[in-house]
Amino acid sequence: MGVVASTLALTACAQLSSLTQSLDFFQSSAPPPKMLTLDIGREVGSLGFAFELDNKSDKDSDQVGSGYIVVLRDGKEVQALPHVFEMAPDRLDAQKWLEFSDFNGDGFLDFKAARLAPAEGQLPLDSVYQFDRKSSTFALVDDLSGVGEVSATTPGCVALKLQTADRASKQESLCFATASSKWVFSKPGSGRDQLARSQSAQQCDPLAPNLKACQLARIDVEGRLQTLMREYRSGKRKSLQMEKGKGYADAYAKNFDWDYLSWRRYRDARCAVQAREQALSVKDLPAATALCRYDWSRDQLRRYQEQVARLLDEK
Repeated sequence: MGVVASTLALTACAQLSSLTQSLDFFQSSAPPPKMLTLDIGREVGSLGFAFELDNKSDKDSDQVGSGYIVVLRDGKEVQALPHVFEMAPDRLDAQKWLEFSDFNGDGFLDFKAARLAPAEGQLPLDSVYQFDRKSSTFALVDDLSGVGEVSATTPGCVALKLQTADRASKQESLCFATASSKWVFSKPGSGRDQLARSQSAQQCDPLAPNLKACQLARIDVEGRLQTLMREYRSGKRKSLQMEKGKGYADAYAKNFDWDYLSWRRYRDARCAVQAREQALSVKDLPAATALCRYDWSRDQLRRYQEQVARLLDEK
């Protein structure tokens, strides 16, 4: 009897300790974000949104930590989206921790959540989650997330305000191309209809790649990649010059350029092999190779977007 009582007591204490640890994480700080309920759009109805900490969160940390944005319907969980709030709890607005807007112009509400609260002289980093009607779920939009501040402009278009590695601010305009279901860059104020016409020749369809379309898409991505790399190299060079001297910074810049050229050679060689390994007809090989190069360039662009964001955090 005493053993049973002791076991029950230990179990209760463990459960209480677990609950206390979760609650302590927000103690002496701002309250956790409250449950939100909102009508997403026609035929979808109301969904609830809550945030739950995962077991990786550290109660002694000065950041809110990692967890899940939980989507609920009629009180039942239908989706859990991994999200990290890299900010002190008192920087998180518990009343407005999610901002809803129809970013892609499809008639259903999407939402954004802050990943990083801005320090003095910096911009916030937003993560955008877009609603998909077919699956009735939300998905992270990589091209709009973890880069800068996102705001809706005209229907189906957004403004993306970001900072370069040397802390200069710039703004880019993106619109959602319904034909390809992708976010593409546009001239500010051009609108989605005009963008769709001007970008139609530059869509590289992974299911049916076209040589010219994939080449144009790769050229567009590589242009943005090289601009971002120059900004990163400039910011990193200044940082290294202050820390380790001009000679070290100059050597870094030279190696940086060489690494990019080496990466391009490796990408081209690897894509040529990958296309041949697919047992395609000879006439389809150039388009498959162009698609592969486009995908590699796009992945490299995302990596440098993350590196620029980390460089700003270090400053």
